[in-house]
Amino acid sequence: MTTHMPTLVSLRAFEAVARHKSFRKAADEICVTHAAVSHQVKALETTIGVKLLERTSRSVELTPAGEQYYPPVREHIQGIIKATRRIQTPEEPDVLLVQSYASFNTMWLQPRLADFLQDNPDTRVRIVSTFEDGDYDMHRFDVGVFNAPPFDKRFDYSPLFETDIYPVCAPEALKTASGGMPLEELKNYLLLSVPNTWNEPDDWDCWLDAAGLDRETMKFGSVFDNYPLVREAVLNNNGMSISRAPFCTRDLERGRLVRPFDISVPEPGRWYLATQKERAPNPKLDTFIDWLFEQIEADPAMRFFRA
Repeated sequence: MTTHMPTLVSLRAFEAVARHKSFRKAADEICVTHAAVSHQVKALETTIGVKLLERTSRSVELTPAGEQYYPPVREHIQGIIKATRRIQTPEEPDVLLVQSYASFNTMWLQPRLADFLQDNPDTRVRIVSTFEDGDYDMHRFDVGVFNAPPFDKRFDYSPLFETDIYPVCAPEALKTASGGMPLEELKNYLLLSVPNTWNEPDDWDCWLDAAGLDRETMKFGSVFDNYPLVREAVLNNNGMSISRAPFCTRDLERGRLVRPFDISVPEPGRWYLATQKERAPNPKLDTFIDWLFEQIEADPAMRFFRA
């Protein structure tokens, strides 16, 4: 049987539409017209003989076939984009590439990094953020920090830390000045969330179970791609979210966020430090890793663990 191969242009259009769930946003990203994107998606469906998208006047949804087709197309399209960017703008030598989730980078690492750079003026660090487990580029990766089990044989993993999770909200959300609320009032609040991966339990499910509350009685709101986004929504008093203890400490200390309940539970999953197995000796990288362990040991919201 002959397989009719689609064009890269049509695959690029489909990937953008599927990711944005919008022809208009896909067209803006690719810098072509809405009609051109629609034409390319139709050409793709014609070439492979399978309907990939359901179009309505207000939304775009993947068909079951589209749900199956999208992940590998996305992986390879994004890989081509990353490789192209890499050869267009090669990495500078002697720059440490540190990759982790946007939450860890933005809410924990970045506020501490200035001290490291001041103490190590000859070391340059580039922070690379990812929003999904395993969504990394190994060519842009000297050291990584992941809340995920060891998942790639190309890397050495070291146990790093574990922590607790609990709900947080804006001070304006509380009806009393005492800083707390009865558990039964939680059903009156909109609960915001970030989806878990690696088959770990949902954050809210873990906490609600520990608090003895029924999920079915709760009101769940928007689901966000990452914790910095949900943090902004909570700061704007748009709902309540679960937070990891190390990532909200500064907001709690400054009164920007509050804990409405004293109940906390262990975070699903543990954090690991990853380095490439095949790497040249790098004293600057070793110094950074030692500093990272020192910072974690000094943070009371983090606990070292042994695998």
